[in-house]
Amino acid sequence: MTANEVNPFWLRSSMVKYQLGDTSGAIDLMKRVDNRFPEAPEVRAAYAVLLLAKGDEDMARKKFLEIPDRQRVKYMDAEFLSKVVGWPPKMKEGLGYLTKAVGDSP
Repeated sequence: MTANEVNPFWLRSSMVKYQLGDTSGAIDLMKRVDNRFPEAPEVRAAYAVLLLAKGDEDMARKKFLEIPDRQRVKYMDAEFLSKVVGWPPKMKEGLGYLTKAVGDSP
C-alpha cells in the first residue's frame, strides 16, 4: 500500500478492520479512500459510520447527508446492505443509528 495507489477494495479492508475492533486503523484507511473517491455514496456512508464510531456524531451526520437523497435511501434497505454492498454487521448497526439520527429511518 502506497500513498499513490488508492484502490476501492480498501473500502472493504477498512470495514473489516472496524468489524475486528481496529477503529483507528479503519479510519486511517477510510481517509485515503475518501481522498480518492470523495463523491462515491458508499464511501461517504461508510466514512460517516466510522466518524460516528470515533465519537464525532455531528461530522458523521454531515458526511452522511452529503449523499444525494435518492441514493441515501438505499442505505436504509437491509437487503441492499447485505446483498448489494455486503457490509459487515458492525457497519450496518452504525448505519442504522445514523439513518435514525438524520431522520431518514421510517
